[in-house]
Amino acid sequence: MEAIEKKDTPYTPDDSSFWRITIALMLASLSVFSTLYVFQPLLPVFRNQLGNTATETSFLMSACVLAMVAGLFVLGFLADRYGRSVVMKISLFVTTASLISIPISSTFEWLVMLRLIQGFFLAGIPAAAMGYLGDEVSHKHLGLSVTLYISSNALGGMGGRVVGGYLTDLFNWRLTLWSFGGFGLCTTLLFLWLMPRERFFEKTDKGIGEDLRGMLVHLKSPGMLVLFLMGVLLQIVFTAIWTYVPFYLQEEPFNWSLKWIALTYFAYIFGVLAPPIAGRFSDTFGLVKVMFTGVGVLITGALLTGISKSGVLLAGLSLICMGFFVAHSMAAALVSKKAAHHRSGASGFYLISYYLGVALGSTAVGILWENFQWIGVLSVTALLTVLFMFYPLYKKN
Repeated sequence: MEAIEKKDTPYTPDDSSFWRITIALMLASLSVFSTLYVFQPLLPVFRNQLGNTATETSFLMSACVLAMVAGLFVLGFLADRYGRSVVMKISLFVTTASLISIPISSTFEWLVMLRLIQGFFLAGIPAAAMGYLGDEVSHKHLGLSVTLYISSNALGGMGGRVVGGYLTDLFNWRLTLWSFGGFGLCTTLLFLWLMPRERFFEKTDKGIGEDLRGMLVHLKSPGMLVLFLMGVLLQIVFTAIWTYVPFYLQEEPFNWSLKWIALTYFAYIFGVLAPPIAGRFSDTFGLVKVMFTGVGVLITGALLTGISKSGVLLAGLSLICMGFFVAHSMAAALVSKKAAHHRSGASGFYLISYYLGVALGSTAVGILWENFQWIGVLSVTALLTVLFMFYPLYKKN
């Protein structure tokens, strides 16, 4: 093990440390994204037990996401300045501690406050992980490591929703959150054990102002801006479809019950399985070609959901998850690959755009649903065709 870690070249799949890093980040990702999304199916429970309105209760999700956006910028900057590993470790500890503390909170205001703190530190893993991988892993094999990490994002999101709702239905929300907190604690300890030390990170001696200007250079790069645009548009479409599909399925001609609608989240399995396979293809065909293939698959899946047949709709939702997570994982890998400096900051900007897409896809698209129903929601898919205009900028990669 020592001989491997002292190598002065980036890790490849032939090195055990490549897999230690990948497994550690996968576990951290499962913990972070299950913690973020476990509250989504529990919102009606909080509304009924705490006596708040549905809008007020939704702050348990929105407050966390907004704090996460702030955390992506701040923690991404700190990770580039002081080290990715230390930021990720602190973030996991604070996230777990806040999750364990939430069930003993007595007021709704304290719940929201803890979610704000939690959201800020949840950002530590996604803000620093890509920079760490970009430094430590061979660029030829970066796609494989990143796609396994992104797959865990999808699995964590699905697990948080499905397991969280199931446990709460059997027991109560407090036991559910303590269970997730226990998982988070185990994950944190395994992360500490598995992660190799950083070998290529160089602590900067620059002033904070100069360092900030270096980080903001990414906003002047046309290539980076296209990737940030990719994050926004992908998430607008993906979030819009998954936010309004329950309303769509409750109406004619489907008339599905909520129980059956909830099972559609298992389409996320395709978002778990597809990125690692795509990562292997990216080693041969390149990140860019696989990324745009993912965008095409997403668009195809979205169009299929417009056909009013249950089997076709389920196939469409599966393709949406497959295409989205492939395109997202390739874009994230490209950001890390193209950033010659301030890699965590570049990844932070990408993820800020990504979560901006969450806000726009869930709220702004509501106007289209109210006025044009499902066709209005699907119309945002046209935004993704804009991305193909930028393909010539990347086709040589």
